[in-house]
Amino acid sequence: MKTWHIFLILAVLGLSLSVAAQTPAKAPVPKYDKSTEAVFKGTVDDVHDRACPVSRGMGSHLMLKQSDGTVIEVHLALTKFVTQYELVFHKGDVVEVTGVKVRFEGVDTIFARKIKRGDDEFLFRDNDGKPLW
Repeated sequence: MKTWHIFLILAVLGLSLSVAAQTPAKAPVPKYDKSTEAVFKGTVDDVHDRACPVSRGMGSHLMLKQSDGTVIEVHLALTKFVTQYELVFHKGDVVEVTGVKVRFEGVDTIFARKIKRGDDEFLFRDNDGKPLW
């Protein structure tokens, strides 16, 4: 009887190690590098919330359609931060995003420090790029 218990434990342990070895490691979140900060202009193509490793929770994002037609995801902040300050963006809004363009999860993306829409300015990070949320 004890032999079966040991065999079962070894089989489960072996299966667990095999699955762990096949699971791809998650890419580390790039740092906000102030020296590469730039301004990106365009229109909001979409706004959505999703689980996000950058904000470490449910994060708010927008898709920015640039003048050349390319669309790039912009990471804003935790959804609760965006909701708390009633920051609302709509499809078609003309915006100017100040942030850092990085390669993350296999695609280009922008970590927003601030977004300007008309006379309104929304801050998501301080001047050094540290999150305000």
